[in-house]
Amino acid sequence: FDAHTPTVELISKEMSTLFQEINTNREDRQNKNYNHDDDRYSEDEPFELVFLEEILREVCDTYARRLKLYEPIVNSILSRVTNEMFAATGIHRLVPVKDSIQEFEIHVKSALDCLKHLLDNDEDMVGLLLQKKMKAKDEGYRLDLKDHEAVELLIEEYARRLNSILHETNYLLKKVETKQELIA
Repeated sequence: FDAHTPTVELISKEMSTLFQEINTNREDRQNKNYNHDDDRYSEDEPFELVFLEEILREVCDTYARRLKLYEPIVNSILSRVTNEMFAATGIHRLVPVKDSIQEFEIHVKSALDCLKHLLDNDEDMVGLLLQKKMKAKDEGYRLDLKDHEAVELLIEEYARRLNSILHETNYLLKKVETKQELIA
């Protein structure tokens, strides 16, 4: 993990802006100058869930954008390869595209597997509720495993998004593989 990569710096700036907006909305609420239309998160939303959702949203949006970049590249190369005159040179262009899509597929699978692993462990999901956990510790009780429902719903939503991106990635990969098999 390198905190100085452009992607991490961008996410950090976006998160900073988001939390500044949340704090401004809380201050406006206290001053009675509050407009509910400006608020993306409720005041009661725990910080850790807001943070988690923003990170998951950014990951999914980044993967979706990357997938959208692959589509015209794949379609263009496949249409060139179809033309017999360019078939010999076009097949060499399929290999790097296929390798890149496979690498992307590995990243998406890894993120999805991480969320699935988390969904399989109620205790880990409860562990993400840092504020509730601290309050429970201060008041001398343990959190019930049923308290993980908000985390589970959040993670399930982003797992569905990643699963959809993975299916679209597999579709593009199959298109490239099918064309390679036809030409070879």
